[in-house]
Amino acid sequence: MDLTYSRPPVQLGEPAPDFSLPAAHEEGSVSLSEYRGRSPVLLALFRGLY
Repeated sequence: MDLTYSRPPVQLGEPAPDFSLPAAHEEGSVSLSEYRGRSPVLLALFRGLY
C-alpha cells in the first residue's frame, strides 16, 4: 500500500472512488462497487477499540 499517494478530495455530488477492504466476517475482500446503486453505504473507522 502506498501511503504517499494523494488524490484531490471528492467534491459534493461526485461519486466516491471505488476501494476494497478486507471482509470482516468472511474470506476475501469487499469493494464499494459491490454496493453502488443497491443501498446506502456508511463507512465508520474506529481506532484502538479492540
